[in-house]
Amino acid sequence: MTHGRSLARPAVGEPAPDIELAGATGQRWRLADQLGSTVVLIFHRHIH
Repeated sequence: MTHGRSLARPAVGEPAPDIELAGATGQRWRLADQLGSTVVLIFHRHIH
């Protein structure tokens, strides 16, 4: 599981790595907990 580390990009058709993130309301969110569901992740760089 990663916590803010950089990951190599998986190839098309390969499983995504297990990641854990803070949701919009601060709750912890883990990709592995969504097994069997359709998930869309949108990443952006936060610029201060």
